[in-house]
Amino acid sequence: MKRLRYLLFGFGAAVLLAACGGAGGTYTLGGTVSGLRGTLVLENGSSAVTVTENGPFAFPEKLPDGSCYQVRVKTPPLFERCAVTNGEDVINGADVSDVTVTCTDKDWMDPMELEPTLAGDAARVQAAFAGDVPMVAWEEGGSVYLSTLSFGGWSLPSRVNADSAAYPALAGNPEGRAVLAWSEVDGGVRRVFALSWYRESWSGPEAVSTAGRGVAGEPRLSLSASDRAALAWIEDDGANYRTAVALFDGHTWTAPYYASPAGANASNPAVAINNSGDVLVAWNESGKVYAALRIGGVWGSPTALYTGSNAYAPQAFLDDTGRAYVAWEIWPLGPGGSEIALARYDPPGGMWEIHINFEYGSQPALAGDSSSGALALFWLDSGALLARVYEDGDWQDAETLSPAGSGPGRAGPAMDAAGNLVVAWQQEDSSGHRQAYAAFRQYGSWIKPEGQDDFLSFSGRDVRSPALFGNPAAAIGEGRALLAWSQDDGSGSDRSSANLYW
Repeated sequence: MKRLRYLLFGFGAAVLLAACGGAGGTYTLGGTVSGLRGTLVLENGSSAVTVTENGPFAFPEKLPDGSCYQVRVKTPPLFERCAVTNGEDVINGADVSDVTVTCTDKDWMDPMELEPTLAGDAARVQAAFAGDVPMVAWEEGGSVYLSTLSFGGWSLPSRVNADSAAYPALAGNPEGRAVLAWSEVDGGVRRVFALSWYRESWSGPEAVSTAGRGVAGEPRLSLSASDRAALAWIEDDGANYRTAVALFDGHTWTAPYYASPAGANASNPAVAINNSGDVLVAWNESGKVYAALRIGGVWGSPTALYTGSNAYAPQAFLDDTGRAYVAWEIWPLGPGGSEIALARYDPPGGMWEIHINFEYGSQPALAGDSSSGALALFWLDSGALLARVYEDGDWQDAETLSPAGSGPGRAGPAMDAAGNLVVAWQQEDSSGHRQAYAAFRQYGSWIKPEGQDDFLSFSGRDVRSPALFGNPAAAIGEGRALLAWSQDDGSGSDRSSANLYW
């Protein structure tokens, strides 16, 4: 039946074209656009017009009398859908001005469980876009699974590991590349493995960490738009746990490099890579914070950014100019609350500038775009999730994103190449269930939940504890967004779930 419809459509189009001619005077083709918040490109055959404002528009080329026209949306605005009315007809001795284009915001779809048949509890859910392909990875029952979305819907979960596995890390880029890493038992010790996806095809898995040396905790991953990736983890060198880094050039992984020195135990690695292949890695050592930079292919010595004993979980960002940021939480050693510290490195040959009390609060998270240098900082304070955006050379004022109510969990943010942001978190709804929430920053303005019950997960069920199951994750790409989390299915199991802004 579907093929028959296509044939009938083609037949109708052929009849219309057969009725078209071109003689006499020439006339303007245009109409009106409404609801537009970005940039829209319309096409009529080989002719195109770019529209950036609501109101009248016209194609640049006039059409001969008797010509057929068929106005279509060639490129919609990032976060909107646009529909054309009165877009097909024949020029009949007069200008055409009644083509109507109406643009409306995209919206979140209904939540969906990705693995209803698996037996186990989904945890540490990850989200990414590889080009325009949404994908979600998670840990469940000693294995790591992956599901991708196509026109046929979400794929059945694919198990990527051979032995007991945990701690997935997933990243994607606009060019159609994705990298999935995890830790897996190999020869009696836990090692780091990675898969690479490029335009609908996976390669790997490949063991990335050192054979015979165990790894601890979660691998951390960063992927640039130029298909370069950096993977960091904590590895046992036989005497201490050290921060190890391996690099991927789109084809092969390098041997691990120990960024942290011998003789000390490292933890909580964070890593960032830019489009030139420069790398920033940060980590903790006994409550201190260290960072190392790889610029122009050469690793520099580690720098102590904080020498106290109460720092936790550094976050890292590196732009294409070589400017680097590290954010971390400082626990209170006495009265008072936690603080957010922020360190900035300015090349070439610069020094680290450190702000110990950049903000008051806890659990910082960074999201940025290395090409533009745009950056956002997220943190928790006084029972709210807040954000500050760095753009045009300055930090903007803080914005509260979470609705009033019980305290939110740590942010899971993502930024696209245009500086648009999506951030996910969890907090209680009005009935006491923990739910997944999201906020957008589009065209410089935040779109936030309107209240406690403006959530995106399944009603009446609990999104699982971040401490045991990980935080909700978010991804953004091509004017679309993806939110993924682990949630009780109502029968005692926890399922990986997702929602799309489409």
